[in-house]
Amino acid sequence: MLIPIFSIFGLILGAVLQFYFTQYLDNKKHQRDLKVKAYIDYLQCVSEQANLGYSIDTIEGRQIFARTADSKCRISLYGSPSVISAFSSFEKLGANFRTLEARESFTKLVSEMRKDTGDKSDPNKIELETLLLGLRDKKQNSPIK
Repeated sequence: MLIPIFSIFGLILGAVLQFYFTQYLDNKKHQRDLKVKAYIDYLQCVSEQANLGYSIDTIEGRQIFARTADSKCRISLYGSPSVISAFSSFEKLGANFRTLEARESFTKLVSEMRKDTGDKSDPNKIELETLLLGLRDKKQNSPIK
């Protein structure tokens, strides 16, 4: 008589545990997806601003700046402490690429985003900066032609 009761109890307990573990993993995946989307959206906006050069006075410029602000808000919600710290450092430097320090800060931000999305490899910082911002003359901080 006890064997069928324990069997049914085991089945019910297993089903309940599976349900909660599945819910937990789905929630973690959803949070990771929101974080990655926020990072990608921010980098896309930065790329558009840098490459298209829209002024804030144009409709396109206002749209890009609005999307940038939106992605910053989402990063502040979903980003890890290390990403938020690197982001803050970049913002304190003016969030532009005019100085070597700002360029290095942006590269560190992207590196932290990579780590936060699960990539445990640590790319060469100089190569990552070159990929993101192009090759620059370190002395003059101008593009090499």
